[in-house]
Amino acid sequence: MASEGELVRMQNGRWARFQRCAVYDAERTPEDRSAEDGVAVLVAVELGDSYQQLLDAAETSLRGYRQQGIPVQLLLDWNGDGKLSLRFEFPQSVAVH
Repeated sequence: MASEGELVRMQNGRWARFQRCAVYDAERTPEDRSAEDGVAVLVAVELGDSYQQLLDAAETSLRGYRQQGIPVQLLLDWNGDGKLSLRFEFPQSVAVH
């Protein structure tokens, strides 16, 4: 089960982001619709080419960290300027010296 905002690589090799969309009865005009009339569905929306390149590069970087046994997660700021950031996830039992 996917969640809103989740990134996935589709069968065609391109990246997509799950996004919630409202679906309404086509016979009703926008003025006659209310929030209760719509049905929310989760769809995978293919990302633009600039995001495709960013995510391909990030995937390569993540693979390198994980092959070294370093747990890391990729975060993408969707509401900002599209910057990618890495967050390292170390168990709390690991002491930093």
